[in-house]
Amino acid sequence: MKLIVYSKALYSTWIYYSPDRILFDCGEGASTQLENKAFAIRHVFLSHGHADHISGLMGLINIRNNAMGDREKDLNVFFPAGSHFISELISYFARTNRRLRYRLEWVPLGAGDRVPLTSGRTPRYIEAFPTVHAQGEPSLGYNVVEVRRRLRPEYADLAQEEIVRLVREGKKEEITEEYHQKLFSYGGDSVPLRPAAVSETEVLCHEATFLADEDRKEYKHATVWEAIEVAKGAGVKKELICFHVSSRYRRELPKVEKEIAGLGLPFQVTLIPPGEVVYLE
Repeated sequence: MKLIVYSKALYSTWIYYSPDRILFDCGEGASTQLENKAFAIRHVFLSHGHADHISGLMGLINIRNNAMGDREKDLNVFFPAGSHFISELISYFARTNRRLRYRLEWVPLGAGDRVPLTSGRTPRYIEAFPTVHAQGEPSLGYNVVEVRRRLRPEYADLAQEEIVRLVREGKKEEITEEYHQKLFSYGGDSVPLRPAAVSETEVLCHEATFLADEDRKEYKHATVWEAIEVAKGAGVKKELICFHVSSRYRRELPKVEKEIAGLGLPFQVTLIPPGEVVYLE
């Protein structure tokens, strides 16, 4: 899984999820940093309508129309239904971008809605889940989910040779079951997510604006420690990525990383330094 992550609280947040060419949020400067990768993006999923998460859309939409890359790829922008800020932005784009060379689609979503990504033997889809951020501004998080098959529990102790025999006899459907594995979960700006919404995800991207609860004047964001508790409660399998860290803590991050390393967590924790583009695999 390859990711490019940028987040500077109040200024800009965006995450490029390479496997399915998805941009989660589109803060200022996204296309400047992504350069030619901007032409690869198939879908943009917006968590909410605040400027630091949508102000890069103008650059992204226009660079795909005017630069020397592939200017014929469709672009779908998904957003929380009922967002006044994003609705105003759509109206502005409609007035100022009448000669796009590609199809630009704006798609409102609600919690529980699914967007197909791939088909075939292991199809993938995006599922939206509710988050809580600012009063009056609808917000969503997103899970990237892959549909897989596994042995049913009652067949778990079968020898490999026996499993192969049963499959050859056409009993694959009988001895296996379908399950939906979350590969990547993105919460956007939010108070601590409900662990059930991102349960057993492989990688959780959770905001962590504050290091200390007493620094939080309004209950609109999460702390690093709350993000860790969410990941523990959700049973995150591989990694917790903490983004949206306030710039006031830049010098404290090495100390916090050492403290987290001493917790003996069953998953890796990565803190995204504010204002730095970070490449993850």
